[in-house]
Amino acid sequence: MMNRRSVIAVVAAVAGLWLAGPLARTALAQEKIRLIVLPFSESLGAIVADKQGFFKAEGLQVEMTKLPAAALALPVLQSGRADIILSNTVTTLQALEQGLDATLLAPGAVVRRQPPDSTTALMVLKGAARTPKDLEGKRIAVNVINSTAWLYLVAMFEKHGVDRSKVRFVEIPFPQMNDPLLNKQVDAIGQVEPFRTILMGTGKTDAIGYSYVEVQPNADITQYIALTPWVKKNQATAMKFARAVVKGARFANSNEAATREINQQFTGLNPALKDRVQLPRFGDGVSQVEVRKTMDLMVKYGLLKKPLDLSGRILALP
Repeated sequence: MMNRRSVIAVVAAVAGLWLAGPLARTALAQEKIRLIVLPFSESLGAIVADKQGFFKAEGLQVEMTKLPAAALALPVLQSGRADIILSNTVTTLQALEQGLDATLLAPGAVVRRQPPDSTTALMVLKGAARTPKDLEGKRIAVNVINSTAWLYLVAMFEKHGVDRSKVRFVEIPFPQMNDPLLNKQVDAIGQVEPFRTILMGTGKTDAIGYSYVEVQPNADITQYIALTPWVKKNQATAMKFARAVVKGARFANSNEAATREINQQFTGLNPALKDRVQLPRFGDGVSQVEVRKTMDLMVKYGLLKKPLDLSGRILALP
């Protein structure tokens, strides 16, 4: 039991901390960020940062919400109901062209230099084709025409001497693509993980190309973005967020077993696929060079009217 002198000492210490003013109290508080992530492995930089305590170490309290697509997250960001969202390069650049005042804060997934990769694989039935050139005049399934996956498939076909007018693109969502290929309703599909691994497990298909790898190895696929006025007002907080995400990305790249566990929990992946699917590769920072390359592709294939000025649009990490 504490004596009177001990009680007085404790009370004095607590009072001293409180009277020390806002600086002392702020040191104990965490800055809050409202973050929207997508329910895919590309979100793992932030998910790992949360699970491994990297946000907490930066003094950040991150409130996460899942939305199924970047196109749905953008209006939430614009309305002020979120501070940061995960978006893909194509969607972000199109939004900038339409007047969105946003800054690219932190890296998401990037394309590997060599196949296989978690990005789009051009899949065919065994023996049906050896190269994209063999698919001239055929039906190719993509998730959405004029999407990122479509853009890189078109560019890959052109590299193989196939004009996009000589293939017929049809839209089928990724989760529903496998059966139409197996049933010969389409001749090829542009498939991503985990559905590519599921399809390969049938033993009936081959991957004859990885469009992102062939067209733009090292491309930035996704980034975390925020409205520029928010970034200017919360510069220190934005920098803390970016540092934590980079730590999460580095952890994911170098700790496969732990990251597979986190990925399975976050995505709800079938446990039987946990150790079979290919995880994305994650970047150390947003690359202006790679974003510009994607922008040039978008202009070439009609997804942007003209190149954009990216000056000041990418947060520079120390």
